[in-house]
Amino acid sequence: MRQYLDVKARYPDAIVFFRLGDFYEMFYEDAVYVAGALNLTLTSRDKGKEDPVPMCGIPHHAARGYLVKLTDLGHRVAICEQLEDPRSVRGIVKRGVVRVVTPGVILDEESLDPRRPSYVAAVAGGDRRGFGLGFLDVTTGSFRATEAATVEALCDELARAEPRELVIAKSDRELSAAIRRAYPRLAQTEVALPSPSVSDASPRSGEQIAGSAEVGAAARALGEAFGASWDATLPERFPMATIAAARVLRYARDTQPTAPLPLTKLDVFQFADYLVIDNQARAHLELTETLLDRRRQGTLVDVIDETRSPMGGRTLRRWLLFPLVDVARIRRRLDAVERLVAQHAARDAARKILSQTGDLERLVGRARLGVATPRDLAALGAGLARLPALAEALLQAAGGEIADPGTENLAELGPDLGADIAGRLRATLRDEAPAATKEGGFIRPGVSAELDELSAIASGGREGLNAIEARERERTGIPSLKVKYNSVFGYYLEVTRSHLGRVPDDYVRKQTVANAERFVTPELADYEAKILSADERRIALENELFAALRDEVAGQAPRLLALAERVAAVDVFAALAEVAHRGGYCRPEIDDSGLIEITDGRHPVVERLAAAGGFVPNDIRLDPSAEQILIVTGPNMAGKSTLIRQVALTVVLAQMGSFVPARAARIGVCDRVFTRVGAGDDLARGESTFLVEMRETAHILRHATGRSLIVLDEIGRGTSTYDGVSIAWAVAEHLHEVVRAKTLFATHYHELCALGDTHARVRNVSVAAREWDGGVVFLRKLQPGGASRSFGIEVAKIAGLPAVVLARSRAILASLEGTSAPAGSDRAVRPSPVESGPRAAVPADHEAPQMGLPFSGGAPPSPAGAEVDPAAAAEIVALLRSLDPDDLTPRQALDVLTDLKKKLTGSEPDSP
Repeated sequence: MRQYLDVKARYPDAIVFFRLGDFYEMFYEDAVYVAGALNLTLTSRDKGKEDPVPMCGIPHHAARGYLVKLTDLGHRVAICEQLEDPRSVRGIVKRGVVRVVTPGVILDEESLDPRRPSYVAAVAGGDRRGFGLGFLDVTTGSFRATEAATVEALCDELARAEPRELVIAKSDRELSAAIRRAYPRLAQTEVALPSPSVSDASPRSGEQIAGSAEVGAAARALGEAFGASWDATLPERFPMATIAAARVLRYARDTQPTAPLPLTKLDVFQFADYLVIDNQARAHLELTETLLDRRRQGTLVDVIDETRSPMGGRTLRRWLLFPLVDVARIRRRLDAVERLVAQHAARDAARKILSQTGDLERLVGRARLGVATPRDLAALGAGLARLPALAEALLQAAGGEIADPGTENLAELGPDLGADIAGRLRATLRDEAPAATKEGGFIRPGVSAELDELSAIASGGREGLNAIEARERERTGIPSLKVKYNSVFGYYLEVTRSHLGRVPDDYVRKQTVANAERFVTPELADYEAKILSADERRIALENELFAALRDEVAGQAPRLLALAERVAAVDVFAALAEVAHRGGYCRPEIDDSGLIEITDGRHPVVERLAAAGGFVPNDIRLDPSAEQILIVTGPNMAGKSTLIRQVALTVVLAQMGSFVPARAARIGVCDRVFTRVGAGDDLARGESTFLVEMRETAHILRHATGRSLIVLDEIGRGTSTYDGVSIAWAVAEHLHEVVRAKTLFATHYHELCALGDTHARVRNVSVAAREWDGGVVFLRKLQPGGASRSFGIEVAKIAGLPAVVLARSRAILASLEGTSAPAGSDRAVRPSPVESGPRAAVPADHEAPQMGLPFSGGAPPSPAGAEVDPAAAAEIVALLRSLDPDDLTPRQALDVLTDLKKKLTGSEPDSP
């Protein structure tokens, strides 16, 4: 138990799986908790003693399922293995922790989603320098870091990275609480961080520049990890990102104490490097999961992910969440897609090969981590061996011309295809190599002469046995003598009863059967021992050869991971080309104009779900200098929400380097996409529908720029009509006058159409619908001008509302429209017609134009008050310009306000 307690002392926050023979055992508090959580039998060790030790266990071969359950619950598990063969050791077997399994560090491929990264992240900061975020996928070596100025921006970037686990300092209580409020499902692991002294850092590492000893220590740790490829200027430029990256690296290394991580580079990026899609927009646009049930089916990634390899799927997902803003880089990606769209046969050939390459990234990563099995390396060898054929298919797609190797992310593999590693693996391992090494049988014949000899002996040594049998026949003169085997006695000589008189004296009888006797000789016994020991030596030698081969592959991990990255990019290009070919997508024109012009645009997801030919395309034009804001009105169910979202999705697709669902498109690169779509309570935070709506709107108004695209759906609908219209109007005005961002504003408040008369860059459009035979027909076509009504009652009829309710609704609507009540939406509020008129006062088929608010024909009224004398107004303006608010005390400010009120109205202000 002392051995166990020593391990537990080193990993106090982890559940220890302690290997004893064929079982992993847990003791003390670990045993009590795990037995309850996993429904195991709780027993005890040293039952006869006064204080028996609680204990439970699981078979080592079944550990995988239990590990998944524990990590899903947010626990870390330290795997403590026997480091020596118990048969060759006298006394206690040496044991040690070989790895720590955490929610974000899982190496078992069956527990991982092959098409999603498995990131563990760390955050740092909170001072004037902002925050740092680093996230690392231990299975592939993907390592990225960035910085954020605010907690809000940090949380947005966390959501985009989608880590499985977050490492945070125990001292960062406020930051931890803020992140937990934003993402309660994210597993957080608190760690005690070392306090590096100034002597631990050198000026070269950035310590003096950034003013932090931790920056210097972090830079040194990263420099040691990456060697010559480390950019020594990063700590100076990105001090908080450097700290966060070093924290996550240290945590990940602690989980793999016996093997190096598969690292190749650290990608430090800035928000400005990519199209920013915050968590709000990512959710509303349903890029990777649906808003209601969080499923992949029915999302944009589900529609465009035609990749053939898991690593291609992960790369496509990253490109979708991190679209580019650099016009040249986007165009290069589009070049690669276009090349494969045009070459149908070459694309098909490439995709067929890609489906057989396997997950090269994770296979190389497993080799680097020392957990690759013979089956893993055999699959790696088979995948690498197919790359020359893939390169040939891509060459055909390029028309026989190799692109400039200095260009980025083109559909080519480059000159290094890992042929030497492929040949080594293929020559060493059998094609059908097993997943386990316990029984051997995975090394090809001819690799080792010693192994071939041991294998021949272990498999029965038939030649040696035949030689013994022939010699004994000649010596004894017994023609029927045979060497046989059974599991009870092993090898023996069988002599029939008719020849028992010829049996020599040195034969030792082992068994008597009905018609024969069975004997053994010293020579046969020695040979049998040799066979049995040969099997053990064969397995040991195979494992030695395999370990050397795995180390050889691990040593080539950087170049193999770089190759895998190129193969994954090719897979994405081929997938996007396939989607473009099948869906009739076009290549968008990308520039910095700020203009968005889409001809016959479609929604990629809705179009996929609609019947063939059932989706109605629409044209959209957004021009910051002319048509900056489109007020989109139209009936319920007409397709307003689909229309405005499809524009945002088209921008995202174009900037990730994909063709888009349209007949033609010109996309001026955007810096951010914002959405305010749908409404719902956030009960977990105690926030109402309207508060959620206003919080999201405020976020947009704070962060949008003139290069942003904003999609707004029903601003203000969560409150009363007067308040809702007022807020929606003010938001639209602010976007027009201050933010100047391209905006699609869908609304049922038809009063907002008046904005087009008073604001130069506001245009009204509507989604057409027609009344027909007592119902409504949705044409789904966008047309100039605003809509006059929402057809809410007709939609209610489609939904199956009872006829008596529909009739009463029409009567109430007619009564409301007969007053000065606001009717900007179906939720208009005025004195109830139930109290002021008979139920059947208006015929059921009566329809009248919707009435507006008092200012529906123009801008909102000016503040109430008397006419201002021009001389007084000039005096007031001069006084205001001469004031410096920072120099005024509260009392002085009140005196100035009183004086201004007097000049404006000619009277003293009302007493408080």
